[in-house]
Amino acid sequence: MPQVTVKVNGREYDLTCGDGEEAHLLELAQYVDAKINAVRGSGTNVSDAQLLLMAGIVIADELSDATEATGGLAALGPSGADRLAEIFDTSASRLEALTGRLETL
Repeated sequence: MPQVTVKVNGREYDLTCGDGEEAHLLELAQYVDAKINAVRGSGTNVSDAQLLLMAGIVIADELSDATEATGGLAALGPSGADRLAEIFDTSASRLEALTGRLETL
């Protein structure tokens, strides 16, 4: 599996991904970094872990709005809704792990 170094919130992280997914992973990391910078730019004085959590919530809110705009989870059908729930669970787990790592720094 390829390893990609991404920079988020001024720190570098080595992440693995599937073959051919390197560019997409870099784009996602840049998107998360932009959200973190937007939250930081709002004048909020919070810890790195709180900043990451707030950015994750903003991104989850965007996803929620996009899901509603396309007819909600019901429009995805049972398998689509299950897949989206899986994605949310996986994202939440990754966010918790990353938050834990940030808190130890």
